[in-house]
Amino acid sequence: MGMDIDDFCAGGYLPASFLDWEGHVAAVIFVSGCNFSCPWCHNRDLVLGTAPDLPMGDILADIRRRGKFLDGVVVSGGEPCMWPGIKPLLMALKETGLPVKLDTNGSLPDVLFELLAGKLVDFVAMDVKAPFDAAALKKVTGVDVSPDDIRKSVSLIRSHAPDYEFRTTYVSGLLTKDDLLSVRESLDDDSHWVVQCFRPVNCLDDSYLNHPADSADSVKEMLPGISVRG
Repeated sequence: MGMDIDDFCAGGYLPASFLDWEGHVAAVIFVSGCNFSCPWCHNRDLVLGTAPDLPMGDILADIRRRGKFLDGVVVSGGEPCMWPGIKPLLMALKETGLPVKLDTNGSLPDVLFELLAGKLVDFVAMDVKAPFDAAALKKVTGVDVSPDDIRKSVSLIRSHAPDYEFRTTYVSGLLTKDDLLSVRESLDDDSHWVVQCFRPVNCLDDSYLNHPADSADSVKEMLPGISVRG
């Protein structure tokens, strides 16, 4: 039996954002729940499942109503690929005719493949949290992560996504210069890789609220030629 998108709720909604999809005015739908526990994560309520329940039908109605003012829709989280409503949501968004960007941590390549094979997303932004090593991934995410699943998702995105971005959040103390160089090498110096700098806002682990923000200039010195968002 098919799932009706009206049976699902979002954990957050931005009617219009200029920051979540470069070059686009996009509505942003945030879904609750995540299989990672990155201590610096700034979507605390989504990870913990304490975000409000917003009826998805109401959100879609708003997107349809304002469609001519939007360049696209971003589906973020939490981790959208573990959310049970992801496929019906993307199918409903496809009917609006608006391009869709998916944010993911790449830990669920089988789901990602199904969404890409179904041509349900136009852009994928994958967070590459750490080097492709079990210990390094656990240090940053707080959970056991399969490096093979991360590699598989990278390969799927490169081969199937119409457009994409890999991004790594630099948090000094959690990641070193060598870690960043390892990620760069594992991604074969992909020009779609972006490093963004940590900002201490609404962190999952309260101790990171006192962690200094990291400087884009210091990252640029470590990684000449890489795009850095500060």
